[in-house]
Amino acid sequence: MNRSKSRLGRLMAQGVIILALGVSADAANAAARDQLYTNSELDGHQLTTVALLPVVASADNPGAERLVETIWVDLYEVRTRWMPADAVRARLAQPSGERGDLAAEVAGQVWRRGEVDPELAVRLARLLGVDALLSVRIDRWEIADGGRAIVEMTAVLSGADGKRLWGISGLAGCGAPRNSGRQNFNSEMGRFWNPRLEPPDRSDEKLGGALYTLLARWEASLPAAPLYAREGTSTPVERNSTY
Repeated sequence: MNRSKSRLGRLMAQGVIILALGVSADAANAAARDQLYTNSELDGHQLTTVALLPVVASADNPGAERLVETIWVDLYEVRTRWMPADAVRARLAQPSGERGDLAAEVAGQVWRRGEVDPELAVRLARLLGVDALLSVRIDRWEIADGGRAIVEMTAVLSGADGKRLWGISGLAGCGAPRNSGRQNFNSEMGRFWNPRLEPPDRSDEKLGGALYTLLARWEASLPAAPLYAREGTSTPVERNSTY
């Protein structure tokens, strides 16, 4: 656990540096970079407690899944009372003659659709005793172009009544490709260095930086904290119908 916290701390610190220095343009203008959906009925749902369903990666990657689960709750905990993915996982693992392999059903739907269907959402909300569920799928988690980390994800918030209330998908990057001019030449183009002579690639740090950049960009698009504590009274607005 201490190792996990230490790694999380390093990734969070790196993310803060990335954002502060403005190294990545991916950190700005989420509306233009992401596909965002908000249901016009969102404000009418009381969302005091939200369960984070176990994260699923399109390409099997348990380490990335657990990292996203940890950072998501840590980064957004001031906005929502989360039921962490580990608690959800433990609850789904409890034996029940009627439940069957519910964990596998959840994982399969999130893998295929990026979310659980309305019927399953209702069952899960009742079982977990929460107001809503968040499904998260990792669509890409890779080092592309020889050096740039790319993280792409889809997240969907489902109400206890099964309705899709909010969703977002998008990607962010960190680092420059090994063959890019930015990495191999100085600003005056007067000096060249061979990428093979550079220090070993820091893939984990780059992927952590891309993840933090993406989640920090999404923060402003999440349903605001007051919505989790009260029933909406304002006129709801459909901000973006494309998901």
